[in-house]
Amino acid sequence: MEKDKEGVSHWFDVVPQMVIQGLLAERNQQQRVYIVTEPPPDNLAWIHDRWPRLVKLAPTQPD
Repeated sequence: MEKDKEGVSHWFDVVPQMVIQGLLAERNQQQRVYIVTEPPPDNLAWIHDRWPRLVKLAPTQPD
C-alpha cells in the first residue's frame, strides 16, 4: 500500500513467488523492519517517488 500526495491509499497485489525486500534490525530487545525501496515503475510514478523492491523467492530444497 502506498499513499499519494493527497493521502489517498493505493493497494497493489504482489505476484506469487515475489516478496518485499527488507531488513530486520534488532537492538536492546527492540525490532524494526526497514523496507528496501527503488524508483517506482513509470506508470505508477504519480503515486510516490519510491517503491518497495520486490524480489523472487528462491525455490525451497526438499529435506
